[in-house]
Amino acid sequence: MAGNQLMRRLLLCAPLAVTGLLLGGSAMSASYPERPIRLVVPYTAGGITDVLARALAERMRKELGQAVIVDNKPGGNTALGARVVASAEPDGYTVLFATGATAVLNPLLYPKLSYNPEKELLPVARIAVTPMLMVVGNSSPHRTLRDFVADAKANPGKLNYASTGTGSSLHLAVELLQSETGISLVHVPYNGSAPAQAALMGGDVQFFADAAGSAMALVRGGKLRALAVTGRERLPALPEVPTVAESGFPNFEVTTWFGLMVPRNTPTEIALRLNASVAQAIADKSFREQFEALGLVVPPAMSQSEFVHYIGKERERWAPLIRARNIVLE
Repeated sequence: MAGNQLMRRLLLCAPLAVTGLLLGGSAMSASYPERPIRLVVPYTAGGITDVLARALAERMRKELGQAVIVDNKPGGNTALGARVVASAEPDGYTVLFATGATAVLNPLLYPKLSYNPEKELLPVARIAVTPMLMVVGNSSPHRTLRDFVADAKANPGKLNYASTGTGSSLHLAVELLQSETGISLVHVPYNGSAPAQAALMGGDVQFFADAAGSAMALVRGGKLRALAVTGRERLPALPEVPTVAESGFPNFEVTTWFGLMVPRNTPTEIALRLNASVAQAIADKSFREQFEALGLVVPPAMSQSEFVHYIGKERERWAPLIRARNIVLE
């Protein structure tokens, strides 16, 4: 009899214990953050990605009431930093400053990748996007993108284009342009934008789709000529440069993006809290203008679920092109 009474008491207490655990977890999320947050940036210090991350970290500090400490972890085309965050505790205190390469391109390009963004990382918030400038040397005969495409069609395989490496977003942008227009160009990869720009100015290559923030100073200085911007709208910093769509290719639009991701099992309440802190930064006009002057675009904030959907659509968009062009990295 005593045993039966004990069993009944245990069964009655069990739901209360589970409820207590759930309430405890919820309370922990509600009090977040209680200590500094580590923002892992998978790029070297000093570049535009790092500058954006540090500006965002300061805005988040003001909104969250805790320090947001930038930790640069470059390497492996962002894979090193992504692995650090994917392996971290899912408590919201280790956050990844992700890019399109991290969440979209790497898993499509690398047969063996040290992390799985779909299974190990949770998208939190989009921060900004950066279009590219399709540029030629200042002595180039091409004045518009239509001019260049017409020349490439008349001389298949005779015009070269630079990139910052096979599989980079800058490489894929021109692969997409070739696919959409039916032209055939010769790919010449370089180790970064600076040597690619030098090759373009020196006439070693005839075309380059460079990140807007990287090419803008040379365009303004008259050393490069911008034929078109790859985003949906013209850049406020270069309003005279038409979009690719305006240049006669209406289906073409390419941008890369920056956003936050956390370990996959991070509580939803924490992901939403981080999303709200990014939305607060984006709502600040001075924050937007700071980066629009550098060639970035800070669009209206996305909800956490909208960002998840956005990344999924980006994967669907790039996968067929990467397969069709047989682009594989080791």
